[in-house]
Amino acid sequence: MEYDFLNIRSILVFICILQGMIFAGLLIIRGFRRKTKADLWLAALLFILSSSLITPFIGFANVYDKNQWLTYFPFSIAYSYGVCVWFYTINLTDAHHRFTRRDLMLFVPVFAYLTYRFFLFGHDLEWKRWFGDNYGEVFGALIFVTEAIWNITLLVFSIRHYRKYRAWLDENFSDTEKLKFDWLRNFLYIFTAILLLGALFDFTNSLVFKLSYIQFFYFEIVLAFATYYLAIAGYLRSKTIELNFSETSVATSEDRRPLIAANELERLKQELTNVMEHERPFLDPSLTLTDLTRTMGVNATVLSYVINKGFAKNFNDLINEYRIEEVKSKLAAADESTLLAVAFDAGFNSKATFNRAFKKFTGLSPKEFQVGQKGTKD
Repeated sequence: MEYDFLNIRSILVFICILQGMIFAGLLIIRGFRRKTKADLWLAALLFILSSSLITPFIGFANVYDKNQWLTYFPFSIAYSYGVCVWFYTINLTDAHHRFTRRDLMLFVPVFAYLTYRFFLFGHDLEWKRWFGDNYGEVFGALIFVTEAIWNITLLVFSIRHYRKYRAWLDENFSDTEKLKFDWLRNFLYIFTAILLLGALFDFTNSLVFKLSYIQFFYFEIVLAFATYYLAIAGYLRSKTIELNFSETSVATSEDRRPLIAANELERLKQELTNVMEHERPFLDPSLTLTDLTRTMGVNATVLSYVINKGFAKNFNDLINEYRIEEVKSKLAAADESTLLAVAFDAGFNSKATFNRAFKKFTGLSPKEFQVGQKGTKD
């Protein structure tokens, strides 16, 4: 049996491996140059994903058949995917996150798995066959179950962290377009779907019936193209922003106990309304909650409470609603060429944010509203 690296399966997987490795290298270079830890974690994830694809790449090329001593070599590093995704998410949303000894504990399953695999790999082929015949299925099923639980749990924590990050943005920034990392949200959901698909294949192979190498390829090609996508999109869109976010900075409903008396809440609500109507700070596209506290003379916690309880809104919605009212007052006289200019004058910083906010607060697109206004005048 000859080596066959030019078969279509090996070629497809190799292209994705090469892409992943190249972009992992680019991310490492950028990470050290800009001192962005998120880039380094994404590079680690790409490297691990690319490494796991080596098994099908050399398998379909007949490398395993001619070099059975490679049996049990850990090309695929179990328990590592969720860890890398978690640290990537944490460092992308908090550029100042510091790696601690507690964080190191998340790698214990990874180290244990690598120790186990290298222990098996170090034995001769006859012993490996004996182990596989007597204990391979038991240990394989155990690793599958624990790895699936471990990685999915970390992905759930990552998604929860991202949702808290988005809530924190809405409570503190009027323009979140460049800060909200829609790419990260899509990445987390896609990666969760891939892990669930992989768990389904492993469940079938470990507990239902053995899958052939060809049958496993259907999952591996999905993983290969996901790696290809992640390499390109991650490099282009993964840009850390200097924000001091932590989950403890997000107030929950339990935290929202009365901070001030009802009469003080009403007074501050009226004062904030006067500031918004007369000083019109919402016209500043980069307005933040901290900026508004300087005008109001109260701290951010109290002002956020006033907005949440007094107006039943978050900071982002309150500011954008005032901006929409500003746009509506001018929109009837504006033609299509000046529509976006009116939005920018009202404090919006992007067309996408403007269109989304306008639809949210009026139920119409800007053009639909404008047409309605002109029709009323006619």
